[in-house]
Amino acid sequence: MVPHSSLKKKKMGNGIILHLENDKTLIERYNNLYQQLDMEFEYIGCSTTEEFNSVINDQERNIKAIIFDLIGSKATKEELAGNPEFLTVINEKFVKYNLPIFIYSGHLESIDDKYTRNGTVFKVSKDDSIQDIFDKIKFLSNSGFIDVFCPGGVLESEIKAELNKSFTNQFSQNNQIEEVLKSIMVSEKPENQKERVKKVFKRIAIKTLSSDLLAPVADSEDKVHPIEHFYKRQSKLPVWTGDIWKQKNGEETFLILTPRCDFATRKAANVMVAKIHKPKPIKLNGKPEEVEKRLRDYLTDNLQGKSTRYIPSNIFFSDGGMIDLADHHTIDLKSFTDNFDYIITLSDDLTNEIIGKFAYYFLRTGITNINEQEFEAIIKAVNSENKDVEK
Repeated sequence: MVPHSSLKKKKMGNGIILHLENDKTLIERYNNLYQQLDMEFEYIGCSTTEEFNSVINDQERNIKAIIFDLIGSKATKEELAGNPEFLTVINEKFVKYNLPIFIYSGHLESIDDKYTRNGTVFKVSKDDSIQDIFDKIKFLSNSGFIDVFCPGGVLESEIKAELNKSFTNQFSQNNQIEEVLKSIMVSEKPENQKERVKKVFKRIAIKTLSSDLLAPVADSEDKVHPIEHFYKRQSKLPVWTGDIWKQKNGEETFLILTPRCDFATRKAANVMVAKIHKPKPIKLNGKPEEVEKRLRDYLTDNLQGKSTRYIPSNIFFSDGGMIDLADHHTIDLKSFTDNFDYIITLSDDLTNEIIGKFAYYFLRTGITNINEQEFEAIIKAVNSENKDVEK
């Protein structure tokens, strides 16, 4: 292991990159390369799991990224089957910390089915230079991403403080909290009361903070990023209002329109869906002000479509889509989940806007067609009569 005494004070203060590699020669080679690069963190290489765990225990608040060889050059049959000795340790640390983790290995095929939904786990083949990893870490650091998610970062410190402030300011008098607690105590069984209190006040805190964070967006130029209108749902409900699902063996894509209350009460035997069509490409040529207006029209639904709504392209739904609210129907819930895959969920405000437009589409009862020529004749006659009265 690169000795602690060699750590430069300046870099140590910025954080460390921890690398587990059982070949000491490679560690020295990687360290020599690293020292030639303009990196703000200190590099620590470990050749055993014991050294690796020791550094984590001593420097856990300073770790900014982890690199490890999933399977060493002297791999056992068990390791080649995808069960390396330190995989459990990595999984535990991954759950505990939000860190970029780089699996740098010559046996990536052993984990083809692992970490498929973990966006901060990068699989890098040893056929590629380790400098690719160093460059990626530098990019994540320069962008500010690591500052948000690392131990002691924004999520752990600033968000925690803002969450506490938002929650405590919610109640102006302490008897208000007591009244909420009493209502729970008289309504819940004793064994459920504590869990119920935790859930209720946790939701109050999260909703309050969410409202506070989004408030400046409406009052300033701090506009939301398009990705903020999409999220990967973590709830246990199989389907939710605002979900986007795609056909497993086809191209059909649907938006879920079923009211939330039907899913929440688990009474939805069917799901109401609206088809999402592939949108026409947005023209990005022309004067900058024309392009900006064109983009704004798509984003604010200023396209004069009574039954359509554009969904912005994003990293989760690359093509975006044009929802056709007139092209809607219901599908049996089980059949739907068997034949479609969940893609992404729209934010509540975008979902509410689309559902509002869907409701408005049905409220447009319309009237029978009126003869335009006769209407024109009546207008002329009325105008003529008004002129005669004025005289």
